[in-house]
Amino acid sequence: MDKKAKKKVLQLIPYGAYVVGTKTEDGANHLMFGTWLMQTSFKPALVAFALSQDSRTLANVRRAKAFAVSFLKEGSDTLAQNVLDEAFDKVPTEATPSGLPVVAGGAGWIECKYLDILDRGDHRIVLAEVVDASAAAGKLLPLEALGWHYGG
Repeated sequence: MDKKAKKKVLQLIPYGAYVVGTKTEDGANHLMFGTWLMQTSFKPALVAFALSQDSRTLANVRRAKAFAVSFLKEGSDTLAQNVLDEAFDKVPTEATPSGLPVVAGGAGWIECKYLDILDRGDHRIVLAEVVDASAAAGKLLPLEALGWHYGG
């Protein structure tokens, strides 16, 4: 296989800019920048999110069986960088009704209940049911608009 061609083609898959919110074992908020999200079912509403096998977020999801996904809106470039840099004190957050952290002022968020994990590759695919959601004004910030790539 031509590895350069594979990388180039896989980087054509469009991704959004998301922040995954979880709770740590001691109850503190934890945020992670993520891109690999997709809806997998209408009834019930299911999503799949790929998380690095060694991430703190995945450990939190396995333990708590829940996570939230904030959809960053266009113009949130600095906020995205702050999450990536783990400068969480610069990221405005609020809580879902169940207490999970979400980004304040985003395009919306979903709260998810863990159902299953597919343990393959260097990321784990978390299958989850959407149990709550909030929509706001604004369009999703595409990863490409940040000039970043995560794929290939």
